[in-house]
Amino acid sequence: MKKLIPPLISLGACIVILLMLMWISTWKSITLGKVEFSSNPNEHRIVSLPFSEDFVGRYTISVDLENVTSAYQEFRITPDDEVVAIRVNGENIPLNNIPHSDLRNYGSGFLMSFNNLKPDQTNVFQFDLVNESNPTGFRLETTQRLTTTQLIGIAFSLFSFALFLSRTLKISHAQKLFLLAGLIVSVMYLSKTDSRTRTFDVYEGGGHKDYIEHLIHHKNLPNPGEGWEYHQPPLYYLIAATAKVTGHIPEAASDLWAQLLALYFWVIFLVSGLACLHIAFRKRLVPLLISSLAFCLWPAGIIHSIRIGNDLGLYAFYGLSFFYTLKWWKTRASSDLIWASLWMGASLLTKSNGLAMTSTLGALFFLHMVLIFTDKQHFQAKKTKLIRDFSIMSAIFATALLLNFGDNIYYYLKGTSSDWLLSNVSESINSGLKVNNNLENYLVFDLATYVLHPFISTWDDISGRQYFWNFVWRSSLTSEFYFQGDALKYWGVSNGIFLLCALAGTCIYFLQKQPYTTRREMILGAYKYLPWILTLVLPFLLLLAYRIKVPLSCNTDFRYIYPVLINIIFFACLTWKKPKELPIPAVLTLGLGIIGASSLYWIKLI
Repeated sequence: MKKLIPPLISLGACIVILLMLMWISTWKSITLGKVEFSSNPNEHRIVSLPFSEDFVGRYTISVDLENVTSAYQEFRITPDDEVVAIRVNGENIPLNNIPHSDLRNYGSGFLMSFNNLKPDQTNVFQFDLVNESNPTGFRLETTQRLTTTQLIGIAFSLFSFALFLSRTLKISHAQKLFLLAGLIVSVMYLSKTDSRTRTFDVYEGGGHKDYIEHLIHHKNLPNPGEGWEYHQPPLYYLIAATAKVTGHIPEAASDLWAQLLALYFWVIFLVSGLACLHIAFRKRLVPLLISSLAFCLWPAGIIHSIRIGNDLGLYAFYGLSFFYTLKWWKTRASSDLIWASLWMGASLLTKSNGLAMTSTLGALFFLHMVLIFTDKQHFQAKKTKLIRDFSIMSAIFATALLLNFGDNIYYYLKGTSSDWLLSNVSESINSGLKVNNNLENYLVFDLATYVLHPFISTWDDISGRQYFWNFVWRSSLTSEFYFQGDALKYWGVSNGIFLLCALAGTCIYFLQKQPYTTRREMILGAYKYLPWILTLVLPFLLLLAYRIKVPLSCNTDFRYIYPVLINIIFFACLTWKKPKELPIPAVLTLGLGIIGASSLYWIKLI
């Protein structure tokens, strides 16, 4: 019983910090009062936002907003089909300066600022809309950005959480400084970026947001074939729904709460990743510093750190599983294997990409068993422990696999789903995302295009999207997003060159070492670093298989395998174990640290 107390205390502390972040997200936020629907002057009925029902014609949505603290406020308005008039406290608001296409933008809506609000009073908004075909819908969200007090509260909560985690996931004092710097940059990025900017599949029909709302309102899992993201395993969405309900997030509030949940997961990933690097380099200061700098300030990581979606949950659980896998490979302690298995199961219940961690742990345990079986005396001494460990790990894997793929396979066998993995998503994909699926798309790396185009596009061949490796390496730096201005263009080009230098330096290092390494040393080295090798190779193989199965440009995004960055940084920083003996690789791999440090320049310009 005593052994259960520390984990329970840790779990309680994690819940408290998460609830604190939920509270910060709604602190002094505008709240929703009465919402009414009317299709004629004599009919008014109470509805809720977001609003959706079958209705064709003209109607009015009236919304009472409370806790308005300023005369000026910006909102995001999402109509279906079209907003034709807006009144605030009885005053008509001109719509001449808003493009007609925005007034009909039911996908992401449009932003509109109001400067005639009444502070500390109820403000009545009326929206006249026209709908031509069922269903109709309407959504109103505040875009209230963070106050200085909120920013400080968020940074303090996140760093306190990181320090708490570092009691178990050991990192050095120098690493904590890089961790603090990385969290500060992420919070700065949050202050400039709302939930709809640089994100994926959140607000599209059946996206991440709808999955969360379905769980909250229907208390069951959605049919995988009825939404864009409904085929995903449920763990992230269950956590998000619980956090929103427990945190009492108002309906009219922005989705800042979900961005803070992403940051919460990001902290777990950062600390677990740093702990893995600490295991590898704790006795070597220079590679530890370079690797920690690159990992904490990697530009794509900053972008992903506040994105709504299950990617961040995967990163967190994958990082924890990898940390305990490294510990188990060193100690062979059952407790480490159990923790590695539990977090592996959590990663698989968050996203199918967790199969890379599952395959790694399974392969390592299989090798462990083979080595024990070859020594009969050793096997007799370890038999009970081996059977117990295998049973626990297998049970966790089987349960996670069943809960992940069970509903998808069920609906596929029933004939209501066209694919056991992606359900009906592949049938509704925009054809503009399709790319060629030939051998050259996977073997060719278009160096000239990679260097000349600092950002990758999912829609345009000119930036290199046809080639697997072009897309992977470009998206590893800034995902699928563009940044405007010459300064950021040169920044993107430079980072691309630095990344190539680091990759080349890593390859040169191992090639230069090979003539001086005996076969026995190579085998022992491969055995020692086998967890690192497997978690480097397997994610790329899964990404390759995914791209071949569904040949879309977006299916090559590095974000699907982002945790592999830990491995890339690790192998690159091995060049700094003896830099005087092999100076060229060491100098080239400094590019990773430069990419991380350049984020301080980037965050000022965006």
